[in-house]
Amino acid sequence: MPLTDRRRDAARRKLPTIVFALLACCACVLVARVPFAAELTDAEARGKLIYTEGKSQSNRVIRASIGGAEAPSSATILPCVQCHGENGRGIGIVSPAIDWDTLTDPEGRQHEKRAHGPYDNASLVKAIRGGVDPAGNDFEVTMPTYIMADEDMADLLAYLKVIGLEDDPAIVDGRIRIGTVLPDGGQHAGLGKAMRDTIEAVFSEVNAGGGVHGRELELVVGGWGGNGDPEIWAAHDLVAREPVMALVSPYVPNYDAELEKLATDDELPVVGPYTVLPPGDAGENRFSFYLLPGLALQAEALVEAAAALAPPDESTLAILHPRVRFFDDIAAAARLRAEALGFRSATVSVFEYGAFNANNSAAAMRDAGADAVLFLGNSAELGELASSAESRDWHPYLLAPGVLAERGIFELPASFSYRVMLSYASLPTDYSLSGAEEFERLHEKYRFGYEYDIAQVSAFTAAKVLVAGLENAGRRLNRDELLLGLEAIDDFRPGLAPPLSFGPFRRTGSMGAHIVRVDLVADRFDPTTGWIALDESER
Repeated sequence: MPLTDRRRDAARRKLPTIVFALLACCACVLVARVPFAAELTDAEARGKLIYTEGKSQSNRVIRASIGGAEAPSSATILPCVQCHGENGRGIGIVSPAIDWDTLTDPEGRQHEKRAHGPYDNASLVKAIRGGVDPAGNDFEVTMPTYIMADEDMADLLAYLKVIGLEDDPAIVDGRIRIGTVLPDGGQHAGLGKAMRDTIEAVFSEVNAGGGVHGRELELVVGGWGGNGDPEIWAAHDLVAREPVMALVSPYVPNYDAELEKLATDDELPVVGPYTVLPPGDAGENRFSFYLLPGLALQAEALVEAAAALAPPDESTLAILHPRVRFFDDIAAAARLRAEALGFRSATVSVFEYGAFNANNSAAAMRDAGADAVLFLGNSAELGELASSAESRDWHPYLLAPGVLAERGIFELPASFSYRVMLSYASLPTDYSLSGAEEFERLHEKYRFGYEYDIAQVSAFTAAKVLVAGLENAGRRLNRDELLLGLEAIDDFRPGLAPPLSFGPFRRTGSMGAHIVRVDLVADRFDPTTGWIALDESER
């Protein structure tokens, strides 16, 4: 069935930087990933060793001094890479870029307290040895000066002229290798194939158009489901054996936190994990980019919607959820949002998982004067709560994420019509005509069906976001540049999702949720409440 013909069933489903503050006087050495060199000359290779490790290949000692210290330290403690990064582009906002294009920019540089013209060989030597810029200004005290032989200095300059031009090991024969982790056996094999087909179709279209900056995309798949091993093992195996630039739309159910740890440990960008349960609801992990909001953000959006219906300073919000760590975090986020909005009271109650007592909960919340209830249980439990509330002639607003509560939602008592609100990360109303047409065209051209359309939409969107990040990163591509390219994505419209934006401190592309009210008389959803955008400053 074509995507444009999807109606209520599709509408009711939900798609399942950190700035490093570098203190130059620290005594620890940061461990850096050093990409494989692309045919460096002997001098450039020797210069790279100085840059990355502070060592001379001839075993000559190189010394580093900070702030005119009388006893210089070994440069192995303060190698250039520690502050200026693997590609010489700087790290965060503390250290400047020192790639050759930047150093020799005819317009020079404007720093916070000084300005200067472009460098040349002679002025760069003075900078490294004497701590002064081309205008004769002293560097900040945190910038080391170095004592090294003329031969080593020549090698270092040779490397600085090519730094950032090396190919990452994930670029092989002009192809950018991108990984994913999907089921290829067991009961989820069909879903895995559908997602793989979708990603490969997007990549094939990009390659047919000339690739990304002249490079083709190649998908490398780590499969699971055939032998009963934990899904996350396939991710670890893939990363261990294959040099990949990033993971796109990996699906490792129940191992989302472990996937985030793998991304952090290996400094590997992960774009669009297929999950509705991002650990911590994203934002704290520098390397994981989520497309849509998880349940915590949706819960906050529901609280915002309730505040628009019931004046917060006159209303009480109750939050009810099973005793599960994950739901504890969601409830905490919702309570903080309620407090920020000024609700008269926001209380959190828990029940034992699988042992919900609707009568006790309804009585307690009614006695507490709750005007709205954010319920994080399943749809059957929500139905029991509504029935118990109706029997007590108590009709609060009932708020719930659609992915938890929509099954059987039209079986709730009609007296709650328009008093039930559900949240969705995405709806078919987010689809653009061009996006829907492209999606259908891929299905026809590459001959795959719509059986797993929600997973395919997620894979399609993740692949689109990754391509946008690669395009932003430019020709000098490695994982660091890809991170910057992904962070530069702003108001990106992939065609089958809300506009997506990322940034140095933002790892969820869409900050908000669709809120629909339920017409229990006509058995339909009323989407007129619309999109609730969340102010990140209040989080």
